[in-house]
Amino acid sequence: MNKDNATNWLILAFVLGSICLGYLIAVSPDSGLGFIIGTVPVVISLLIINREKDDRAFLLRLYLITLCVRWALAVFIYSESLQPFFGGDAETYDIVGYVLSRAWSGFGQADSPWMIRYTSPGTSGWGMYYFVASIYHIAGHSQLVVQSINCALGAAACVAVYKITKLIHPSQKVARTAAMLTAFSPSMILWSSQLLKDAPIVLCLCLSTLYTLKLRSKFSVKDFSLLLLSLFCLFSLRHYAFYIMFIAIAGSLLLAAKRVTPLRVVQGGILIITIGIVLIYFGAGETVQNGFDLKRIQAAREWGAREAKTGFGGDVDITDPKAAIGFLPVGVVYVLFAPFPWMVTNLRQLITLPELVAWWALVPMLVIGFWYALRHRLKESFALCVFTIGLTFAYALYQSDVGTAYRHRGQLYVFFFIFISLGLEIKRTARLKRRSSLATGYPFFAPLAAATGPNTVSTNSSIGRNILRAPGNFDAP
Repeated sequence: MNKDNATNWLILAFVLGSICLGYLIAVSPDSGLGFIIGTVPVVISLLIINREKDDRAFLLRLYLITLCVRWALAVFIYSESLQPFFGGDAETYDIVGYVLSRAWSGFGQADSPWMIRYTSPGTSGWGMYYFVASIYHIAGHSQLVVQSINCALGAAACVAVYKITKLIHPSQKVARTAAMLTAFSPSMILWSSQLLKDAPIVLCLCLSTLYTLKLRSKFSVKDFSLLLLSLFCLFSLRHYAFYIMFIAIAGSLLLAAKRVTPLRVVQGGILIITIGIVLIYFGAGETVQNGFDLKRIQAAREWGAREAKTGFGGDVDITDPKAAIGFLPVGVVYVLFAPFPWMVTNLRQLITLPELVAWWALVPMLVIGFWYALRHRLKESFALCVFTIGLTFAYALYQSDVGTAYRHRGQLYVFFFIFISLGLEIKRTARLKRRSSLATGYPFFAPLAAATGPNTVSTNSSIGRNILRAPGNFDAP
């Protein structure tokens, strides 16, 4: 698509957006205000996408469609007051954020014991309360404002996934598939349409990975600054995900640089030390001591398994290394596949079944894509592989509630979808190769080979070129 088509999409989006905003303001002034403020990150995202030279029109269409789907669900959840049904944490963020914003205006106190318990930097997720309070301080007390901003952040994550995939494997088809899976996965839509921290967490994970991949190829002050900002936001939202990401980044910059030379190793070491010093200044060192207290984690696991109707593994003591290692495979199965059909006891669990069936069907593609990345794209995908394995194991040990495990799996979907897209491309090109071989041996199938033969394989897909070059040869060029 050329620049004119991209501009036409922007004009169309502006016209339709103006009509929708006018209608919302007329029907509900609060809703209209929420979407007006929510357009700020949208405009920033559109300006960034419009600067893209490659596949700009597709990214614009994807972002706008993804955004509209999330906005529609956000309005439905808000208008029907379904926040407690879909995500009870939204009420906690709303109450604490509102009290904190009022304290900034001189009404109430932000240093009361119960407020310190939530907003202290030593508490996991403290950044979300400040995020909500900042929005309420500017726009007033409206959950829809935060929901609309989260919708924009969730849509932006789809674009980030596209860029990450292109840096790992330079195939437009694979990148588009990963982006669309992220855009239209029911879990990704649901969690990014509410007053929850899932959308900013996912975006921070994507941006941290994206700028790490850029830095491993070439150092840039802008990319390094944005990486620092992304990591700090991730640290404030989910500190244990930050530590796993930090390890993945360190390994990628030190061991998986595009060209491993003494200078690049020294440069990567300096970057890692700088990141560590900056984040320790903001309390990362103290948080790791408090946050990784196994006794506290075990107490939380026992409470979660006891209180939740779908609790599991509460009787396993992870402070015992042998017991933790023995429970790890079971925990991984729950994190990746739960809830299982026999666990469905209510409507909220029932509506997850269609997505779960699709997810279970795509798991073989995940395995194929992950194995291909390990064998042939390890340097490019090192950060993704380490983070995906690390966070999966962490959730497997820490989670004891099926519902929470299902929700947190959405934060891994963005990376799972990249590997799934690779797996789908491998299967597609292998199928085309078999058809071509069949037509060669049996002339009756020649028309099929002409329609779907090797020439239909994308020329920018190294996977396709490898499969067509020799049977069973998946070596990257």
